[in-house]
Amino acid sequence: MRNLVTALIIALSLGSQHALAISADDLATREGEVTFGQAWLKSMRGRLGERMDPLCIDLLETWLTRLKNQFELGAMPMTALCLNSQDFNAFAAPGGIVGVNRGVYLDLATESEIMAVLAHELAHLAQRHHYRGLKNSQRLSTGTLATLAGVVAAIATRQGQAAQSLIMGGQAANATAALAYSRDYEREADRIGVTALAGAGYPPEAMASVLHILAEKQTQTTQDLAFLSTHPLGIERQSDLDARVAQMQDPRDGQPVLSPTDFQLFRCIQTEGLEFPTGKQATQSCSEIHTLLADYRSERYEQALNQFDQLPDAVRQTFSGLDLEIALTLQTGDFDRSREAIETIALFFPSWVQPTIAAVDLAIAEADAKLPRALREQLVRRPERLDLWRALARFAQAFKQDHLLFEARSWDALLHGKLEAAKMQMVRAREVWPKMVDSRPLDLLKDAIKQTETL
Repeated sequence: MRNLVTALIIALSLGSQHALAISADDLATREGEVTFGQAWLKSMRGRLGERMDPLCIDLLETWLTRLKNQFELGAMPMTALCLNSQDFNAFAAPGGIVGVNRGVYLDLATESEIMAVLAHELAHLAQRHHYRGLKNSQRLSTGTLATLAGVVAAIATRQGQAAQSLIMGGQAANATAALAYSRDYEREADRIGVTALAGAGYPPEAMASVLHILAEKQTQTTQDLAFLSTHPLGIERQSDLDARVAQMQDPRDGQPVLSPTDFQLFRCIQTEGLEFPTGKQATQSCSEIHTLLADYRSERYEQALNQFDQLPDAVRQTFSGLDLEIALTLQTGDFDRSREAIETIALFFPSWVQPTIAAVDLAIAEADAKLPRALREQLVRRPERLDLWRALARFAQAFKQDHLLFEARSWDALLHGKLEAAKMQMVRAREVWPKMVDSRPLDLLKDAIKQTETL
């Protein structure tokens, strides 16, 4: 189609300092899709309600990695976003950007059900449904194609009518119709997703369970569900999936990332301040966890730790429990307990970022002005992890190390698509960078800024 070779001009930050030119032919390639996705994320990051929760991000990355192996996604990176909204919504934007609202944990009670949602979303990515939906739209035009970034933003942020102001051009309705997955695409994603779910070692029944949960929510609310606005249900779709699951063999033996007890504690933590639907309370009552967290937020740290210590050992010794113990003991001064919990998580998940960030916060609490070596190593390996740069900024502010603060602020700005601010902070970092300190971090930053400029 001739419209598909038209240049797609995306105003990256919806009022940003420069634009990204991607042809539709580029968008049709995996490399172009990743470029689009990363650019879109930088433009939208400040609007998504992202949670700087290292354990949540690490866990979501681990889930996605386990599932990705079941799809033909090549070298596409997975970018995990834990989002603060209480709405039931999860999305996979082009280029492997996957966001999950904490509101999903109000309704999804097992890791298998979360994995079912993620498997379905990755199936949409693997089958190129974003691009195919636009390509096949009879109403596709240059203007419609140019709204892709804004429409994906509207889906991700769940802003309803207010989202119109975020969408460039005047054809939002056409583009939304093109991006809303057809029932054929939904059945295809169900079929491929449920096979991937079983291949990853999870019961395929979880996919059918999620559809039934969504159908129940649809009948119990007068509000539009963000997830269903682009993922139509339909009785036929549910029947097709139920029949397919009934014919599937039991999945190969597989262990969940979190034990059932661990997942329930994680679920309680994620739903802090939210109200469970009737009959949807976590297996382990969340009330005592929410009370504990309320005391923590109110700086009643000793009281919160005392409540934590009264929890059963099976709860406290989970990874979610260890993460909670770290947060509490850093405030009460029980640093040996903090250190032991950090080391335990790192032992089981050496690639996770959470232990490194916790070690930075421990150094701050102990007034140890030596930057943990593991942080710099992680920053080199994972410069896309915003929570790492936020940890570096906390460390720099605590010990008045301006060169590190400017470095962290530059990366923070860059990851939000604010190129000029990133360049300014890099200049300031270079001006105060100690001569005796290795300057290679500045070279890494310079290269990242230059790469962004070439877009």
